[in-house]
Amino acid sequence: MARALPFRAAVVGVAAGLAALGLQLAGVAPLDGWAYARWRRPAPASGSLVVVAREAGVPHSIDAGALARLVGRLSRAGAAVIVLDGALLASGGGPAAEALLRHAIAQADSVVLAVAPESSPEDGPPARAVGHALGLPGRGLATVPLFTGAGDRRIPAAGLVAAAMAMNAQVVTAGDTATLGPGAPRIPVDRDGRVRLSPSDGLRTIPLGAVLALVERNDAERLQDVARGKIVVMLAGPVAEGLALQAELANALVTGTVLRAIPPVWTWAAVLALAVGVAWLWLARRWWVALGITAGLALGVAGLVAALLRLGTVSLLTAPLGAMVVASLGAVAWRQLGARRRLRDLEGQVRSMREALVRRESAVEILEEDLDAARAAVERSTGAERELVRAAEALRTQLAEARAQEAETRRRLETLARESQAVAPAGQADAVAAAVGIVTRDPAMLVLVRDLERAARSSLPILITGEPGTGKELFARAAHGLSARAAQPFVAVNMAAIPPDLFESELFGHVRGSFTGAVSDRKGWLEQADRGTIFLDEIGDLRADHQSKLLRVLQEKSFYRVGATRPTRVDVRVVAATNRDLERGVAEGWFREDLYFRLKGLVLQLPPLRARREDIRLLAERILDEAAVEARRRSVTLSEAALAALERHDWPGNVRELQNCLRQAAALADTDVLGVADLRLPLPRAAAAEPGDAEAAVLAALRRQSFDMQATARALGWDRSTVTQHLKGLGFRALVETGGDTGRAAGALAGDAALVDTVAVKLREYHAHLLRTVQAFDSADAAVAACRRRFKNLPERYFRSLESLVRRHFEMGRPTPTPPARSRGGDP
Repeated sequence: MARALPFRAAVVGVAAGLAALGLQLAGVAPLDGWAYARWRRPAPASGSLVVVAREAGVPHSIDAGALARLVGRLSRAGAAVIVLDGALLASGGGPAAEALLRHAIAQADSVVLAVAPESSPEDGPPARAVGHALGLPGRGLATVPLFTGAGDRRIPAAGLVAAAMAMNAQVVTAGDTATLGPGAPRIPVDRDGRVRLSPSDGLRTIPLGAVLALVERNDAERLQDVARGKIVVMLAGPVAEGLALQAELANALVTGTVLRAIPPVWTWAAVLALAVGVAWLWLARRWWVALGITAGLALGVAGLVAALLRLGTVSLLTAPLGAMVVASLGAVAWRQLGARRRLRDLEGQVRSMREALVRRESAVEILEEDLDAARAAVERSTGAERELVRAAEALRTQLAEARAQEAETRRRLETLARESQAVAPAGQADAVAAAVGIVTRDPAMLVLVRDLERAARSSLPILITGEPGTGKELFARAAHGLSARAAQPFVAVNMAAIPPDLFESELFGHVRGSFTGAVSDRKGWLEQADRGTIFLDEIGDLRADHQSKLLRVLQEKSFYRVGATRPTRVDVRVVAATNRDLERGVAEGWFREDLYFRLKGLVLQLPPLRARREDIRLLAERILDEAAVEARRRSVTLSEAALAALERHDWPGNVRELQNCLRQAAALADTDVLGVADLRLPLPRAAAAEPGDAEAAVLAALRRQSFDMQATARALGWDRSTVTQHLKGLGFRALVETGGDTGRAAGALAGDAALVDTVAVKLREYHAHLLRTVQAFDSADAAVAACRRRFKNLPERYFRSLESLVRRHFEMGRPTPTPPARSRGGDP
């Protein structure tokens, strides 16, 4: 697993990085995953450009004459370059004013005329240079075409021409690129011939009206402050995108802040490395650690981008953050899929180990029987005593080895079970049970919890059945807590405790004056549970006439209060419970069939405590913790003997009886460790006289313990060999009844499809051992007599089945017994 981790992280990270970059290249996300750096070192040209623009919403009338005076005064004030918006040429003012404007532009010798590409600059004033006024705002980065076509001519950008004039340089073109003089670095452009500009902190902008006022007042000193040594960009209107971006271009060229693209492979490498690292985090660390480190990385990337922006490198966050998000989600998905695959592998190993455990256990049982037989033979024989002693010692050695192998197999099985629980994804039934206060590890109970969790999301009615004290109300509250109605009321009603004459008043409510004693309006249980859940306990004790009234309410979702003339509508989730057999009640006629099917949305049959004895330890610990607090004691625990006594007891009152027993013991005991005497359990009843009852009890215990002989012996308070002899006898009888079909015999004994393979392995072992025992005999009678001695511990009632198997073996010509089949994985 550790070796595969770097490979999985690399696969997930590369896929995430490529996905993030692919989205940007496809245009789905802004193209800010590329990085740009400054073209060259910035020149100290602070305040190298000023924009004169008409204020929005404040019209200023300017004709050609006023514009001529403004151009002349700015030129005399020392403006390095005057960029004149072509739209200003349409100001009007007559032929004389236009001639004056042409003369002022010609005299200034520093005017750049910014025109639209479709204009014809030949007919305009004699400006020193002409440039286009295009500019394209972008998502994060603005772009300006360096050249554009106008008929058969190529017009450079007005900002390029203005920067060249301000720097006393010459624009040298080379295809779609240009340089500002021979030997100067080439101005970087993208593949479309456009220059990329970094976000500007804002250019100095002066209202046109303020500059005109300075001209009118002949304020030469202030005009020099505005224009001396600067590029002055004059706009016809408010600051617009096109010519304003030309001003940005001129400023960037003068100050050296034009952006050039960093090689894309660098960006790809950085993003992929970040994605691989994040994927490794999510695959190698716990989710909260990975989440914290990923959040820290995201903040670090954001801080790095901010720092690079100050240094002149622009690289926004979509690519790295997108790659981190995709890598995190991909790694989580991979981890979940891997956990499920690992869980399936572990489950397969557990099944193989269980089969191996069954074989080891059977081998131990057979060796124990062989050892007993050898001891008996030693006692009977005197001539071959030495040989038999050696055989007995060899059997002891084999038995010790088999027991050691069985113990090792059990240890590995427990380890695999713990691993499978650790690998199982979060949100399973045991976590849900713990969240709602249900204490169990019993597989059957966990199945019920899973069903309850799924059904709780809907408004499906739930019917909970089971003996008293099995936790029906706890499951009802869990159904309410897991549903969308958890914030609404939960109302529990004991239907058996409602007096018959008050049924309608209690359930539906009444209005004032409806009967004697009704001094005010009262809401019934159903109305109190509106939008929530109502728990109808002991629903099986409801009278027939009350059943019909309840059925009508469940069907129509409305009822009449006692004495009311208008119906009341409610929206309630119904959870019912009973310890009676409602199907039998329907058959016998004391429970309405239509009401039964109305309540039977999901039926949960809670098992009694005696059917899930492995939960007794967990329940006892929880109850004793609460009892210690109630009795004001520091802590109360159980001795091993007391716990064994609790596990052997049948608990007819289920969890409620267990709770009362432990609370009484905690309150009355003198010590903090409870013994068997402190529990005051009733003496066990005498064993049933009928053999069938004993067989049923043993078989039920075997099924509860999944045919684990050691666990069954501990639960029954027997030794393991006694349990083995009972199962062996039951197996012999099942083989006789099924004509030797091991699969059918195992199915009859297992009672659960999941246990059939385990029982089949045991039956094959027992049958093969029986055939090996009788193989040396020539007649069935001699073999049966030997089996009487050999299987002397087998209960007498099973010898007839054993004899039938032996005689059938001899009738079939005594075929050589086939050794039991082993699993493909082999013994561990």
